[in-house]
Amino acid sequence: MLATAAQKKRRLPALLAVSLLLGPSLAACVPDSSAPGGQIAANDPCSSQRGQLTAIGDYFNQAMIEGAIGGAVLGGLTGLLIGGDAQSAAIGAGVGAVAGAAAGYYTAKAEANTDRTVLVQGVYKDLATENSQIDRTTSAFRAVRACRTAEAQRIRADYKAGRINADQARAKLADVKTKFEWEVSYAESVSTKMEERGSEYTYAATEISSFDPRARAPAPVTSSYQVTGPIRQLVASKSTRVRELPSTSSRQIGGLKAGEVVEAREVTGVSGGWMRVRLADGTPGFVSASLLVTQDKYRGDTQAVASRAEPVAAAPPAQSASGVVQLAETNAIKQRALADDAAESRTMLSSTTFELEQPITMDPALITRPAA
Repeated sequence: MLATAAQKKRRLPALLAVSLLLGPSLAACVPDSSAPGGQIAANDPCSSQRGQLTAIGDYFNQAMIEGAIGGAVLGGLTGLLIGGDAQSAAIGAGVGAVAGAAAGYYTAKAEANTDRTVLVQGVYKDLATENSQIDRTTSAFRAVRACRTAEAQRIRADYKAGRINADQARAKLADVKTKFEWEVSYAESVSTKMEERGSEYTYAATEISSFDPRARAPAPVTSSYQVTGPIRQLVASKSTRVRELPSTSSRQIGGLKAGEVVEAREVTGVSGGWMRVRLADGTPGFVSASLLVTQDKYRGDTQAVASRAEPVAAAPPAQSASGVVQLAETNAIKQRALADDAAESRTMLSSTTFELEQPITMDPALITRPAA
C-alpha cells in the first residue's frame, strides 16, 4: 500500500529520531570522563595505570558499537517504513540492536566467507585476539586497583607518621576513592561490552559446531555461580589446589601452601562449597571452602600469600570447529573473571579500604602471626 502524504511528511523527522535515539543509547554505558573522578592530573600516582586501562578498554567500546549500530539502523529503518513514525522507528531500532548483538557478527562473517574452512579460521582468529585483549584489560584493571590500594596505604602511613593531619588524610582518601569509583565504573562498562560481544561469539561458535559432527555446542560454563559477601582474610589449612572455576573438574591454575593467608569471598549457586581467592600476583581462583579457616582457628604460623598462578603451558586448540568452541568457552571464563574483579572492587568501595580509622581490607602485606 502506498504511503499517504501525511505519512511521507512524518518519515523525515522519524529518520532523525532514529539517529538521535541511537547515539545516547549506545554510549550510555561508558562512564563520562567529566564525572567525579573521571579527570586526573598527569602527576597522579596511578595515571599510567589508568591510561593503560582506558586505552585497552576502548577496543571493546569501538568493536561493540559497530554491530549495535548496524542492527539498530536496519531495524529503525524497517520500523520507519512499516509504521512511518518515530515511535515505530524507535521500536524497530531496539529490536534491530538486540538482533544485531545476537547474530550480527556471525551473519557478517558468513556472508563475507562462503568457504566454511575460511569462515572457521576467521572466527578462530577473532576469538584468539579477543581473548588476548580481555587478558590485557583484566591485567590493566588489577594494576589500577593495586595502585589505588597502595596510594591509600601511603596516605595512612603519612598520617601515622604525623606528616599530615586527620582532616588532610581523610580528604586525600576520599579523593582516591572517587577516582577508583570511576575506574570501577569504567571496568563494569567494559565488562558489559565484553559480555555483549561474547554472546556474538557464542552464537558463532554454536553455528560453527554444526559443521563438524564431532564438535559440540559451547557449554554455559560461568552462569551458575555468584560471588557474595565481604572480603575476608582466611588461611589455607593445608596445601590445596586453586581452580579456574568452582568445580573439581575445572582446570588447576595454581595452589596454596598451608598457612598462606588469602583474600576470600563466598561462592553461592554451586554445590560443594567454594571460596573465590586471590593469589599473590592478583590472579583469582577458587578453593574448596572446607580448606580455608579463620586465622584464630589455624594452629600454626601464617604468612601473606606468596603463591602465584602457574604459567599456562597448554598449546592453543586446533583451528577447527571444536577449537572455535573451546575458545568461545575460554572467552566466557575470561569475561567472568573481569566481572567478578569489578564486583569485588565495588565491594571495596563500600568497605573500610579508603577509610582512615580502619585497616585496609585489601592490604596484601599481612603481618605474620605466631601460633595461638
